[in-house]
Amino acid sequence: MAEKVKRPPFFTLKRWQSAKENGLKTPMTPTSSQPQDSPSQFRSNTPSVSRKVNFDLKPRKLSAGGISELIQCALCLEVLHNPKMLPCQHTFCTACLSVYIADLVIFECPLCRTRVQVLGPNFVENLPSNLYIDSLLQLVGINTNGVTKNLETPPPTPSVTNNAQNNEFFNPGTRCVHCKSICENFDITQCDHCKLKFCRICWTQHLEDMRIQLKSIVKQLDTAASHLEHKIEHYKDRCDRIAEQIKIAADEKIAAIFEEKDKMLMEAANMQKSSEMSALALQASLAEAKSVANRAMDSCVSDNENDRVKTFINLHQNAVTLLSEVSKWDTERVVFDKENFSLEKDSGTPIDSESEDPVVDGPKQNNPLESEESLIMHYRSRNFIPHFQWRKSARPCGIGVSPWSNHLYVCGMDSHSVFVMERSQAKIITRLSSEEMLCPVQIAFMKSLGEIYVTDKWKHCVHVFSKDGEYLRSIGQKGSRLGMFRSPEGIATDNANQQIYVVDTGNDRVQILQPDGKFIDQIGVATKQQVHYSSSVWESKELTCTELNSPTSVAVTNDRVIILDSGNGRIKIYNKQDKGKIIEFGSMGQRKGQFRHPEVLTVDPMGYILVGDSGNCRVQVFKPTGQVIRVFGGLGTQAGKFGWISGIHVTKQLDIIISDTKNHTVNFF
Repeated sequence: MAEKVKRPPFFTLKRWQSAKENGLKTPMTPTSSQPQDSPSQFRSNTPSVSRKVNFDLKPRKLSAGGISELIQCALCLEVLHNPKMLPCQHTFCTACLSVYIADLVIFECPLCRTRVQVLGPNFVENLPSNLYIDSLLQLVGINTNGVTKNLETPPPTPSVTNNAQNNEFFNPGTRCVHCKSICENFDITQCDHCKLKFCRICWTQHLEDMRIQLKSIVKQLDTAASHLEHKIEHYKDRCDRIAEQIKIAADEKIAAIFEEKDKMLMEAANMQKSSEMSALALQASLAEAKSVANRAMDSCVSDNENDRVKTFINLHQNAVTLLSEVSKWDTERVVFDKENFSLEKDSGTPIDSESEDPVVDGPKQNNPLESEESLIMHYRSRNFIPHFQWRKSARPCGIGVSPWSNHLYVCGMDSHSVFVMERSQAKIITRLSSEEMLCPVQIAFMKSLGEIYVTDKWKHCVHVFSKDGEYLRSIGQKGSRLGMFRSPEGIATDNANQQIYVVDTGNDRVQILQPDGKFIDQIGVATKQQVHYSSSVWESKELTCTELNSPTSVAVTNDRVIILDSGNGRIKIYNKQDKGKIIEFGSMGQRKGQFRHPEVLTVDPMGYILVGDSGNCRVQVFKPTGQVIRVFGGLGTQAGKFGWISGIHVTKQLDIIISDTKNHTVNFF
């Protein structure tokens, strides 16, 4: 053992070990080289004591050979200098730990890979010392600062002179859980918190450790108080916005109700008149047919049997036609929609809804993106059971895949940061964070500029990072004017035009900005002249209104902008050039094609829309025209089920990644 260790600090250990071995053959002075006459004389004089002394010295000989490993730092491979102990009980030099941790917020122990959180700038200095290692360093002649003492004469081996002393040395006691030393029961203190037992020296250090932990508890309480303040502020802003919406909606309805009333009354009168006219014509036809039939029965029996047959055939055909018209007369139903204050017509024709179950015997598709039919068959026949579930974030939200590294970015709402994950191994490689970031919700990328954009719901802004993770700037602030936000959520980018689409949820609009934050345009907001009743006088004034109600997500394609109007339970598609609406579909409910509190959407390479129907705990797949082709998911915690869908992304290879904030998972399909 001594020959393998070549570093100078262990030379003293080697010499002390040799002296210790020689001490077995010397009286009381370890430096003496005179051996005893014979081992048998020592055993004959004190037989019982000799056996116990030899039993005690043998493990010391073996353990002293491994002392060099115990007092060696695993980072610098030198003798421990000012050693500090991590919560996992592994000990390293203070300087080595400072260099190893650097600016990390969370690091792993170099030996056991236990994750440790850095609490404050003086985290390393506040770590406790390892009393056992300190004792070893002093034993071999090295103080805790790494200075070797003069060990010309190693400490004498304690001698056992009589059986009384030997029995006292092996008296039973209680072992300290920290330093593993056996002490008398009155020197042992049991902690009421962790139920562990400590000696007097380790108890003092344990009390100091608990005092340090109190700082972490205070910090957590301060963070919780800050979170509560932001939530209260967000709730107050939303209540004020709701009150404003109520007033605006009331004014709009009061002003428009008379115009809409006359319009719908006229429409209802026209429908009634048209129906009455058709009914009168039908009644006249029925009366005429009945009269002809009665005359035929009351007339004299004709000698010509052919005339009787022709009369019967004509009456029968006429009756069948009239009966068919009578059955179809009330097929079309007119329903008054109180919520939308409109008349809706329902033909009553059954709709051939798509099946929610996968097609088992469907043909295999080599390339689902080859055609529209192959893509539809791909979604209908696919078994949506995740092949992997990632559970490293408490409340994962928005997700996205970077265009330059193919890494997965996951917004952590509670961690105030964005996790960057290597997809093949599902391993976190870094994080995007800033002191200004409070509640990251959604994420988007600008490949041409190499920038990352993260919406912050509580900070009411958009944080901008470089592709290397460097924080660059923030865009916007709290407000309702152009370029300002109230609780923004969804975000998307137009890489060709270098534009950012931000869903301004609190202001019920989608703003289009330049990367530097300059306002370009907005969607969903219009200004019109509205009649207003004030002081018993009808007045006309200019009113700003929006057709969106708490939008939460947006996606941008080559020629379209798809917006998830969560408050209205609708998907609205606009032209990217003139911002005109192309189509909208969806409603509130639980059936296929309906939504309950939908939060996120995404678009696959062929323009198919995938909507995270959070309130119904499912994902619905639509054609670009709005036709639903597949519904999968459901409420639950098992694989393939969801608690609350908070993020969704589709890769170019049609891999679907869905985050679930209530089940605390990121599902890979």
